[in-house]
Amino acid sequence: ANIATGGNTLHVHCLVELGGINSLCSVIDSADPKILLVILDAIESILNVGVKNGRDYVGFVDECDGLDKIEDLQEHENHQVYEKAISIIESFFGVEEGEDENLVPTIDGNTFAFGLPTTKGMEEDTTANAPQPLQLFNF
Repeated sequence: ANIATGGNTLHVHCLVELGGINSLCSVIDSADPKILLVILDAIESILNVGVKNGRDYVGFVDECDGLDKIEDLQEHENHQVYEKAISIIESFFGVEEGEDENLVPTIDGNTFAFGLPTTKGMEEDTTANAPQPLQLFNF
């Protein structure tokens, strides 16, 4: 963690090449808030170096389930851990702006449609809605 926060770009790159991100992410499960804050600071420093040098260190964090673990820290009892987790997620992994319109169901009478375009205002093709003949399935 000290190399990530106090080392230069070459030191951080070598740390990542030697599996430092995986090691840091593997101890995120620690219950001690002080350790978690040191780990999160190190991950944040590594990700900053990656962004500045065009390296995909964000992908490495995601590959070793680090993003899932950092997201879990959003429910941590320590406010500093919570804030640091939020900061990392917002800075490097993006934030979902509201709900995805394709995930919100549209209600039409007694039916729901998820992410399907409506055909209102479009000419309907009656052959597209015709039932398909039943056939045997072959592998």
